[in-house]
Amino acid sequence: MPRLSAVSILTLGLVVAAGIAPTSAAPGASIGKSVGGSYVALGDSFTAGQGASPTLDGVCFRSPTESYPAILANSSSYRDRTVNVACSAASTTLVPGQIASLGTGVAANASLVTITVGGIDAGVAAIVAACGQDSQSLACQAAFGTALQNLPNVTQSLVGTYTAVAAAFPKAQIYVLTYPRLFDPMFPDPVTAATVNGATDALNGAIGQAVSLTGNPRVSLINVTDRFAAHGIGSADPWIAYGPPVESFHPNAAGNAAYAAAVREVATIRGR
Repeated sequence: MPRLSAVSILTLGLVVAAGIAPTSAAPGASIGKSVGGSYVALGDSFTAGQGASPTLDGVCFRSPTESYPAILANSSSYRDRTVNVACSAASTTLVPGQIASLGTGVAANASLVTITVGGIDAGVAAIVAACGQDSQSLACQAAFGTALQNLPNVTQSLVGTYTAVAAAFPKAQIYVLTYPRLFDPMFPDPVTAATVNGATDALNGAIGQAVSLTGNPRVSLINVTDRFAAHGIGSADPWIAYGPPVESFHPNAAGNAAYAAAVREVATIRGR
């Protein structure tokens, strides 16, 4: 996979996502009934399940069967009590709309919430515009540098988001999930791999700091970095989709299963 090919696919995948960012919350995708004591999934494409076909629609790219919320629900007591309102390209500013889209009483009585968000806030669109043709250009390096400099602002946005989620779901345990490193060290273009993975680590650091600053014992961090080790793009067993533009650079079905396992490992979830 030559460097230009890798970056071009990355550009296509992210442009698809960034170009369809909803101006308001898209309707939620329910799995079974959304009733009291439910599980609610919030955030962006990593919770929507964009990398794991089939997806439910062409706007939010939710996967009704292979997203990690669906996998988690299907093997637990939440099977008929789950609603996924995550949407591709969602930033922290769109999370309140996702919460507002829930049915009456769902947020008040939910017992489990998971969320991935922050990638869009960190400046994905600017990176795509600068790096689309050459991931080693000065413009691309500058875009990554600007994104890193903006991370303190992203941290503050995340603190506000997690605080608002905790207030909206007063009975729920809330789990904030990080992003996996996309590339394996053996990827043919090690410069691109190291740059993207380093930026992901920095974003995950901001996410972890925001969880800590939120200071709410009901808001916990789940770091998936180690779980995805040896399963990035370029590995023998990749858990990140690479190829179809809409799915690329998102966890595939195996990656979503890993996310579900990470939540199950720490959350109090009854089997069925």
